[in-house]
Amino acid sequence: MDNRYGKNSEPRYTLCFVAMFLFAVMAFLSADIKVAVFELSLSIAVLLIFIFTETVRSNKMKKYIERTMEEINCANKDAATSFPTPAAAIKLDSNEIIWANSAFGTMVGDTDHVFGERLFDLVPEFDIVWAAEGKNECPAAIDINGKTYRIYGSIFRGDDDEPNGAVLTLWWLDVSEYTNSIDEFNKSMQTVSVIVIDNYEELINGLNDSERSLMIARVDKRLNEWVSSSGGIFVKYERDKYLYIFENRYLGEYIAQKFSILDSVREIESKNGIKVTLSIGIGKDGQSFKENHHQARLAIDMALSRGGDQAVIRNKFNFEFFGGGSQGVEKRTKVKSRVMANALAELIRDSSGVMVMGHKGADNDSIGAAVGIACIARKIGKPISVVVGAKTSADSLVKRLKAEEKYGGVFISAEDALIEADSGTLLVVVDTNRKSVVESEALLESANKVAIIDHHRRGTDYIEGAVLNLHEPYASSTCELVSELLQYIVETKDISAYEAEAILSGIVIDTKKFTMKTGVRTFEAAAYLRRAGADTTELKRVLQDDIETYVKRAEMVKLARMYHENVAIVSYNGPSTRKIAAQAADELLSIRGVKASFVLFEEHDEINISARSLGEINVQIILEKLGGGGHFDTAGAQLKDKTLDEATEELMSVIDDILG
Repeated sequence: MDNRYGKNSEPRYTLCFVAMFLFAVMAFLSADIKVAVFELSLSIAVLLIFIFTETVRSNKMKKYIERTMEEINCANKDAATSFPTPAAAIKLDSNEIIWANSAFGTMVGDTDHVFGERLFDLVPEFDIVWAAEGKNECPAAIDINGKTYRIYGSIFRGDDDEPNGAVLTLWWLDVSEYTNSIDEFNKSMQTVSVIVIDNYEELINGLNDSERSLMIARVDKRLNEWVSSSGGIFVKYERDKYLYIFENRYLGEYIAQKFSILDSVREIESKNGIKVTLSIGIGKDGQSFKENHHQARLAIDMALSRGGDQAVIRNKFNFEFFGGGSQGVEKRTKVKSRVMANALAELIRDSSGVMVMGHKGADNDSIGAAVGIACIARKIGKPISVVVGAKTSADSLVKRLKAEEKYGGVFISAEDALIEADSGTLLVVVDTNRKSVVESEALLESANKVAIIDHHRRGTDYIEGAVLNLHEPYASSTCELVSELLQYIVETKDISAYEAEAILSGIVIDTKKFTMKTGVRTFEAAAYLRRAGADTTELKRVLQDDIETYVKRAEMVKLARMYHENVAIVSYNGPSTRKIAAQAADELLSIRGVKASFVLFEEHDEINISARSLGEINVQIILEKLGGGGHFDTAGAQLKDKTLDEATEELMSVIDDILG
């Protein structure tokens, strides 16, 4: 017991005894010896009696306090042992349990053999790092025997402050009811979905009323069977559109099934041989039905812009994609091209100048499309600039254009473009719709008016807020789209032969010399450019490669190895360019049995991947898993902080997941 308590509780009689002795001394001094002896004897007697009684009283007080403290300690110990909240103390260095109450034993399912065990053996999910960092709460809840616990603790290091002697005391708070309530709340949240029949017009074309009704009834039946288990609201609000509202708990099942309804309805085929495809847009995590419906609209727009036949989930932050295993059906019309051409011409007239920008490492399609916009701007009488980087995949084409008088000073760097642009400048982005791959993100962010012309499937980081967006994933190339715009704005006599050849080169490259993704509109665009003066012989000269490029491409093809029987993969450990890699990927498709090809090489401390497909395998969704994108049959990706072997392994892992 602390002696300070005894000292503070003793009566203050010291002054009384001092006074008594002073009186005795005064008696001696006054020569009254008898009185002095009497007073001195009395003072000594009283002092002795006082010391004796105070000693007895102090001993009793000490025993009382010690007994009381012992009872309190026992009560505390019993309370901690029987307290309903699990608690334990472990050695920080060895993780050995040195004390635990009965509730802890019940929690881990072993009430008799807890002491001396390692906590990691009883609770493998437990992590001690947070305590070692001086935190008092475990950052994550832990599930034990069907219950969820939050863990709180503190470290006692003792007087010597030795690490080996440190003890961690832990308290386990059961939050199962709270967690279950939150989980149930999240599961009961309403999710809004918009479902669209992608190819409705093509399906009903040539069918009479009864045939049309019968086929759509089959689609409706499949959809009703799919939604029946959720108890949600499913209504058809247009001939080819449905609204489906259901609880969030069922979304996980749909994801686990990879939205099996997409495959189910694809089994339905019209009399003219066209299979039904659906697009599903799902909005979730909104604060209201209105917000979720808005998210669903964004999701369905994304699904349709990527070719349809897929499900897209949109939350507050990003998109998730499922399906997309078939080619989209072309839906472009001449009416839309004319409307877009008029809108673009009006935007150019209202601008102080026009700047055209493609993607990094611009290729023939990007440069050719920029040339087409330059023709339009020159026809309307507005100054034009084309933003290109130091390195492109179309160096020979750019070099040829720079030699022409009309293009003197037209090609500028991104830095110069930022200086020259003003508030009235119209920025036209061609051959990409993604913020992260444009030649200059700074120029994109500074532009007040942005127009987009692109044929790639939309990515998650697509450019928003464009005043004009001509996005047609069904087109063979951006040059094809620009060619259609030219027909409504510029006469063929206003297009120079080298400009027509530049635009045609983009179509030739992206269609692999008219062997891939070509439609009637593609050949119409080529015919228009031929009438404008494009010389195919001169075009072939522009597209010629040097001997070094040809040899390196052959080296890449030689290194190809087959994966999943019909996928060719090349890991090229040497210097190369994206253009050569893309050509090698194209070359691999000419080998019998190859349905898709992937070429990997290292450039500027990152691994580049060029992918090509004959149409049966969607290389876009494969490379999207690696942060890339592109088109159904043409895609690319760049991986940072990876070795060539690591990137190859990661690619093969994604192929395994998607192709099975």
